Amino acid sequence: MQNKNLEYFIEKNLQFRPRFFAYIRSQEGLLFTKYAQFIKSKSLDFGCGDGFFAETVFGRKKIDIGLDVPSSRMQIAKRNKVYKQLVTYNGSKIPLRPSSFKTVVSNCVFEHIPHIEKSVQEIYSVLRPGGYLLTSVMCSPWSTNLSGAKWGGLAYVRWFNRVQEHNALYSKKQWISLFRKIGFSIEVSEDYLFKRTSQKTELFHYLSVPSLLLYKLIGKWTLGIKPNQKEVNEIRDIILNDKQHPSACFFVLKKK
Repeated sequence: MQNKNLEYFIEKNLQFRPRFFAYIRSQEGLLFTKYAQFIKSKSLDFGCGDGFFAETVFGRKKIDIGLDVPSSRMQIAKRNKVYKQLVTYNGSKIPLRPSSFKTVVSNCVFEHIPHIEKSVQEIYSVLRPGGYLLTSVMCSPWSTNLSGAKWGGLAYVRWFNRVQEHNALYSKKQWISLFRKIGFSIEVSEDYLFKRTSQKTELFHYLSVPSLLLYKLIGKWTLGIKPNQKEVNEIRDIILNDKQHPSACFFVLKKK
């Protein structure tokens, strides 16, 4: 992971994912890389999906177990051999032994879970004492940062968050309070996805409709064409110069 910088993550997401991923996932990839010293085997990816993020950031078979609810996306992770093992669960009880992992990673999953406190308790249970949870979460300022809120008001915000399946869009303080209530100590908290990149992410949700159509036709979001350096640099500069009104936060949490 040493040589994976912001430009690397932007390029990978532009090449293989809808464009809006380049604004958000590239920042998350950089954060997980920055705090990679906390990631130790035995490790679990909570909400692994198709494994693209884990493969891009960590590489294949660097994370021991990928965990998610049953879906066709997990078959992609299996086909690409991203994890040493894949485990499905019912979205409530993690079917793994207590205190069996040194690290759990989870990228932008918690805000999509209706009863998130139960899931965080489950993660706490499978972590060993002294183990770490590294997670990125969307926060409530995401809603006020949306461009559409200016003309669509609360109705637009509610609609867009419903489309995004944001079920637990807490403030940063609320996330910290929840994590501490479960028993975690906060080792790191770092804001990201500031206002301008939030609005770029929002905009390109709409402009990425062709990617959705392509995925329905051939099962791929893009044609895999490598982006030009100018495009990568433009997104990099937007991210690096965007420092006000964060929409998301990255945490490193330690089980006491």
